[in-house]
Amino acid sequence: MKMMFVGLGLIGGSMALALCANPELELYAVDCDDVTRFEALSRGAVRACWKDAADAPIEEMEVVVLCLHPQAAADFVREQAHRIAPGALLTDVCGVKRPLHEAVLAVKDRSFTYLGGHPMAGRERGGFLNASADLFRGSHYILTPDETTPPESVHLMEQLVTAMGCSDIVHTTPEAHDERIAYTSQLMHVMALALCDQHLLFDSYGFEGNSFRGATRVAALDPNLWCELFWANRETLAALTDELTGKLQEYSALLRADDRQALLERLTVSSDRKKAFDKLRSPAPSKTPLFT
Repeated sequence: MKMMFVGLGLIGGSMALALCANPELELYAVDCDDVTRFEALSRGAVRACWKDAADAPIEEMEVVVLCLHPQAAADFVREQAHRIAPGALLTDVCGVKRPLHEAVLAVKDRSFTYLGGHPMAGRERGGFLNASADLFRGSHYILTPDETTPPESVHLMEQLVTAMGCSDIVHTTPEAHDERIAYTSQLMHVMALALCDQHLLFDSYGFEGNSFRGATRVAALDPNLWCELFWANRETLAALTDELTGKLQEYSALLRADDRQALLERLTVSSDRKKAFDKLRSPAPSKTPLFT
């Protein structure tokens, strides 16, 4: 099966490295960066890599994976959709689904299948040089099929992401995806950034432990990417930020009030909610072989 990654950054590169050893897959790529193409070919991640999508044999691919920022992925569909083979599967790894989903819906007489995807894995530093075959080990993978998605396309993606080492697969809608991701990912970045804006940051070197490092880890982000992600999902993210602000104000009020028992009760409730959530975690990554 011929499969092409459009973009070989951290996510696309790690997907290619996780799948390249499978003899049933022929992996190809498009990436505009000269160093990335050289490294990907040197490490055997792909068989061939083109600088420009216009020169790549997109028509020959059975699976095309867009590993681009959301707007760039939408632009690719507007420019290249006519070259995707009838019956081929187009998927993506975008952190918000709306821009690409709308671009796909606008394609007239579409003959390919689109199935949105999003691996819940990453690192602070991007690029192919930071990619690894085990990046997705134990991670969730989100798919956004609809009533028009052929079951065989869903099954194929489930096999691929299982082979990458993902622990489970979550099915949802593009709208629900963007709402949940605003809470579990984008809001976490807002919190990390806000912590790094506080006046004690630079005076606190040597006082930080794992809780601080963990809470601020994602603040060292790519501003261009995360501005795009925030902006594409801004209404939902703003509402959740307002909700979080209210929760923080409740804790502030408890700390200022003369009622230690009330504070203890609130801590207990929140702690119990987290413990109940942790019980939802799935088992260890699947070892199911590809294409069984």
